[in-house]
Amino acid sequence: MKLIIGLGNPGKEFAQNRHNLGFICLDRWASGRERTFAKGDVFDYIILKRAVLIKPKTWMNRSGEAIKQALKQWIISEYMVIYDDIELPLAKIRIRQGGGDGGHNGLKSLLEVIPPDELKRIRIGIGRTDEIDPRNYVLSDILPEEWELLNPALDLAGKFIDLYIKYDFNAVLNEYSIWKKSCSGADSSGIVSPKEEE
Repeated sequence: MKLIIGLGNPGKEFAQNRHNLGFICLDRWASGRERTFAKGDVFDYIILKRAVLIKPKTWMNRSGEAIKQALKQWIISEYMVIYDDIELPLAKIRIRQGGGDGGHNGLKSLLEVIPPDELKRIRIGIGRTDEIDPRNYVLSDILPEEWELLNPALDLAGKFIDLYIKYDFNAVLNEYSIWKKSCSGADSSGIVSPKEEE
């Protein structure tokens, strides 16, 4: 069983925060496929034949606690996480397996439970500004004009989730590369191929 994790903070006041892009991505995926998250004490979840999608309710910096509980409920063979990245320009997507936490507290918590080399990642850029402290910036709401760039990126991430569920992570990387090569507007939309992620 594959475990797909979207990172964010629970509660309506955080729902549209930049830091909640992982939740937002999974919610959009579910809505577009007529799926509904079941409510749990530690995480909300959707169970499929080949995968479980979860949204931890343990707060961002304790996301790993939700993973511990998931491992008690299901036999998990591999992991993929979707989350915001302040170090990437707005709406830029990067995909990779392995690596460190990059200063992301949610990822740091996950890596206390999941071996770093085993964690597959979809990172969605939220950009940054020198005018706002990073801690306040990630916990502020996404602006209307930012949604114009983020919406296509979230839709694309949803397609990658489909591929991961149906096939494997290599299928995600292959489709990502093909899409980049075939889309002349890729640079302007912020999408990069896996070869450019280093």
